[in-house]
Formats: sequence, structure tokens, C-alpha cells
Amino acid sequence: MRNRTFCLILGTVLAIAIVGSVTTVPVAAQADQYDFVVITHSATISFWVPLVKGAQDAARAISLAEGVNITVRHLGPHLFNVEEQVSIMENAIQSGVDGIIATLPDPNAFDAPVQQALDRGIPVVATNTDDTSGDNPRLAYVGQNDITAGRSLGEEIVKRVGTSGKVAIGLEDLGHPSLQDRLAGVRQVLDQTDITYEVLHTTADLTQAVATFESFLLANPDAKGIFSVDATGTTAQGTVIRNLGLQGRVVSGGWDLVPGTLQNIQDGYTQFTVDQNPYLQGYYPVVGLYLYLRYGIAPSNIDTGASIVDASNVNDVLSLAEQGYR
Repeated sequence: MRNRTFCLILGTVLAIAIVGSVTTVPVAAQADQYDFVVITHSATISFWVPLVKGAQDAARAISLAEGVNITVRHLGPHLFNVEEQVSIMENAIQSGVDGIIATLPDPNAFDAPVQQALDRGIPVVATNTDDTSGDNPRLAYVGQNDITAGRSLGEEIVKRVGTSGKVAIGLEDLGHPSLQDRLAGVRQVLDQTDITYEVLHTTADLTQAVATFESFLLANPDAKGIFSVDATGTTAQGTVIRNLGLQGRVVSGGWDLVPGTLQNIQDGYTQFTVDQNPYLQGYYPVVGLYLYLRYGIAPSNIDTGASIVDASNVNDVLSLAEQGYR
């Protein structure tokens, strides 16, 4: 079943290559309609741009290849708010959408609404952030293995600062399971060294994140680095390094390919960031939902990986980011 799923995925990828610059999709008058929604936490942050593009590109490719009409809408609370995100999911279920792609940033809150969706025949695929408790009935998860990815960050920290010294690790949402798992991976690596680290609650507010890191560095002038397991804190680091004149003296690194972080790497304020391929986190779930609804093929879990972006490859990544792929 999994091999067949990937063959069909490959077919949709080839469809994109064939249609190239086509911008409008001619659909037969009686074409089957599929209404999918992507529901994310902190929906207004720029991180979601490539994920949503991936979902919409997959919808376009399948629509052309299969003669159907798939629409994708992006919904979610402005900032991290589990209750509001649950309410948005419940409203989407009530409205009768055909499929849901959602982040699940709480180990309990999404169990009931996901089950409600499945009971109504609405498949749900988790993306980016999974409920790792094992209790959520979602059909599949597409995204990083967060503990493994966290270890990648920890290994990069050791590579950059050595095996001793003091660093800070920022965390924007204390209750966010993916961020906690990433932090656990970082700890696994750092705890095998003589590096001492302080975990900072930087919040999802960029201004607050800047202030939190600045306070740490002013109080710890011997610190070797500041790092984050989220996008907001990573972007904030570049501002802090620039404001305090610490370029070349304090190492900065973290997560995701948001524009501010990529610019900071290019300018030398931040040394690296971990990429989780959000484009794939949007593309594959749409393929999975469609195959399930059309052909009864169950979606599969897909690890979108963890790669390091630094000065050696940031220019290539920036070019793709401008096109919405990274």
C-alpha cells in the first residue's frame, strides 16, 4: 500500500513538472469538488507560507491530473491559542469540509474534535506538530521527528561552541509538544558534554524574545551562544547580536527558514538554522487526503527531515524562499 501511495505521489509531482507555468486550471463542469482546510497554530507567522504553498501546489497538480477541483484554505488563531484553534477546527467540521490538515500542539485538546471529524467521514492528517501521546486518532503525521531534529541542533551547537561553556536555549511556547521534544533532543546531546545551558521562555512575540535574549547576554557576558527551538526566537537572535555588537563573539542558531533568519545568516549575525521542509508538510498531506477519499488508500507517516542551512548554502535557499518553496 505504501509503495502504491508513493507512486501516486510521484505522479502528482510529475504533473507539476508537465504543466509548468500554467496558472489557471480548467475543470469540467461536473468535476468532483474537494474542500480541504489547513488549520495551524500561530497562523499569521511567515513560517506557514511554504507549507500553504505546498498544499495549494498539490491541490493544483491533482486537479489537473485527475480532472477534479480541490481547494485549500488556511485557518488558525493569530497567536498560539489551543482553545481558539480547537474552536476553528470544530467550526470547519460543522461546515462540512472534505478533509483537514492540522497541527496538533496539545496532547489532549484535539482528541475529541479529530474523532468527531472522522465520525463524520472527514479524514484528518496531522502536519508539522503531532500529538505524540499516541491517543489522537488522526490518520497520519507529516513532519519532523522532533527529538531526532533536536539532536541535530545539539550536535551543531557542540560543533560551533565546543564541549564546554555557557549557552541559552529559547522556547517560545512552554506547552508546545513539538518544541518540548526538540528541546529533549538538544538536552540529550548537551548533557553528554560540559556545556551548561539555561532554558528561556522567549514567547511568540518577537519584541519579547529580543528582550529575553538581551537580558541573558547582559547578565552572562561569558556566554558562548544563544539558540532556539522555534522560528521567532531564532529571528530575534540576529537583532540581539547586532544590537549588542556581539557578531563573531556569540554564536547564534536555531530553527526554520523565515526571511529574517535567512537574512541574519547572510549578514553573519546568525550562524545556522534547522530546516524542516514545510513545503513538504503541506504537499504530502493533500496527496494523502485525496488518495484516501478517492481510492481508499490510507495516508502514511512521512518524516520531512532536518537539514542545516548556514553561510555555505543560504544564498540558494534564499532564492527558493523568495519563490515560496523554502
